[in-house]
Amino acid sequence: MKNIKTAIVTGGAMGYKNGGPSIGGAISMRLAKDGFNVVVVDLGKMGKKTAEMIKANGGNAIFIHANVTNAKDIKEKILKTTKEEFGGLNCLINCVARYSSGMMKNVVDITEDEWNKTLDVNLSGYFKMAKYSVPFILESGGGTIVNISSIETFTALPNFSVYSVSKAAVDGLTRTLAVDFAPKIRTNSICPGFVKIANSENNRSSEELEKWYADISKQYPMGRVCEVDEIASVASFLASEESSYINGQSIIVDGGKSVADIHKF
Repeated sequence: MKNIKTAIVTGGAMGYKNGGPSIGGAISMRLAKDGFNVVVVDLGKMGKKTAEMIKANGGNAIFIHANVTNAKDIKEKILKTTKEEFGGLNCLINCVARYSSGMMKNVVDITEDEWNKTLDVNLSGYFKMAKYSVPFILESGGGTIVNISSIETFTALPNFSVYSVSKAAVDGLTRTLAVDFAPKIRTNSICPGFVKIANSENNRSSEELEKWYADISKQYPMGRVCEVDEIASVASFLASEESSYINGQSIIVDGGKSVADIHKF
């Protein structure tokens, strides 16, 4: 009988308002479709909805309410429960991210507290999950780690300083994990451009959203914005043996935006 693999997805909750699309939610559902047991980890209650959606579609999932910046939560809630429920761990998807209006500042204007809080989630959360998960993955026979980064690793949004710094650091973490733990564990990152997620919509009306997406689409050679399932497909590939010789890479998924010169002549 074939062993069923298990994946942990941090930041796996659906959109916080009404369960709309999210990258972590889409990845969780895609991995379940691929046959993984999925452990959905989030501080948001919509993480429960992700697990329920997976089970409603015939998959196997549990939701763990936990804080990835807290080592005790990681060891005693996330990893302990995963081991008790599924016995092993084959894939870690680090997708959790912190967004707040306070982080939308340049390095002069951002407060030290906001800087530290953002790095605590966007970088240290990834580090701690990897630190405590890697031994479990090795014990389970090896596997994969996929870190969700951003094209802001390579570019910089105006007045969004700490976000770009945190994502660049995630890609550095990806490379060091790839070197230190191969061949048993392959580690790669995904660097999306703008992705259509519920948490970015704020209180825009449907008409405002349509115009907003249309304006953003003009910056992308594909002429549209990315859907969450398109990121999930890349995560599925990197988590599978189909990507067996890809290690330490930052895969840009931005529809060509990062290579496009959008000047008009």
